[in-house]
Amino acid sequence: MTNSPFVPTTLGRLTLKNRFIRSATWDGMGFNDGSFSPAQVELFRNLSLGGAGLLTSGFIAVTPQGRRNREQNMLCENQHVQSLRKIVEVVKREEVALFAQLVHCGGYASTETSNLPIVAPGDNQEPIFEEKPQALTENQIKEVITQFAEAAARAREAGCDGVQIHAAHGYLVSQFLSPCTNQRTDNYGGNPENRARFLNEVYEKVRNYVGTDFTVTIKINGSDYFKNGLECAESIKITQQLAEIGLDGVEVSGGNPISIPLTPIPKEIKACDNEVPFKNEVFAFTESLSIPVAAVAGIRSLEMIEKLIAKGVSLISLCRPLICEPDLINQWQAGREEPSRCTSCNRCFIPAFKGKGIKCNKKTA
Repeated sequence: MTNSPFVPTTLGRLTLKNRFIRSATWDGMGFNDGSFSPAQVELFRNLSLGGAGLLTSGFIAVTPQGRRNREQNMLCENQHVQSLRKIVEVVKREEVALFAQLVHCGGYASTETSNLPIVAPGDNQEPIFEEKPQALTENQIKEVITQFAEAAARAREAGCDGVQIHAAHGYLVSQFLSPCTNQRTDNYGGNPENRARFLNEVYEKVRNYVGTDFTVTIKINGSDYFKNGLECAESIKITQQLAEIGLDGVEVSGGNPISIPLTPIPKEIKACDNEVPFKNEVFAFTESLSIPVAAVAGIRSLEMIEKLIAKGVSLISLCRPLICEPDLINQWQAGREEPSRCTSCNRCFIPAFKGKGIKCNKKTA
């Protein structure tokens, strides 16, 4: 097998033109009603020209109650489908695949945004959440599971090539998986099997709604990186069980907002120095799974990318380097050897909080 990231590869029933994914990233430009804006259509048009084989949307809420901020997109109504279809159209012109990432933010959602109570597996707040959540009832859990499936069906209706279930970074699915945030005593809490039940039922319902010919993946923490959190061995077992019933691929990330310094967007990354902070977990996944594994976070150089592929990693997910240098993948394919100039200062997200989208905002010396 070649270690080149520029060769075609398969993900489920899809054939991607290369191994590169633009990973899911909130851009702060969605409309307050959850629809995708013309600015987001333009963003994805530009991304489709950058060289990646697969683009992933920012985190899309499956219900208003699962929304973290007013600029977060949703897939709950027909108007959301229509606006997402406009993004699909510009991406497909470049023969690039598009996934919708589906999420419920759970205890990280915002009452101010939704005017609805915040919900989570339990009502414990510290040290995780900014607001005290209400514990979901079993009936409410079933409703959320259906909301994930309905959103996936809407993504397919809009023309997406697949969906990614967001089971990482401390959002609702991750909250169920983690012993820290899931202290339930019913069928959805306690032992590892029960804590995984919510994700299993979300996947099964999604698969039931979209069929076997539509690609479904997950994003999951290889480790939560905090006390009493999800650990790698259990995360692998959860993913293995999903793979056995048809999961098409997994993107291995890590951490949540309190897991400093290993948050989902680790800072101050240097090429060939501290690249890929989650690589130990990524390698453990590749050794244990037969489905494609994607590495994400802190990838900066072709040298490291080739090492990852040599270790069995199937797909390479990039975000911040593509904010810094939108044409980076094309440049690498054309012969550039230098790593990305991105240093993960995370200042690229500052404009998004002002409604101006994500753009490189790096300090100069």
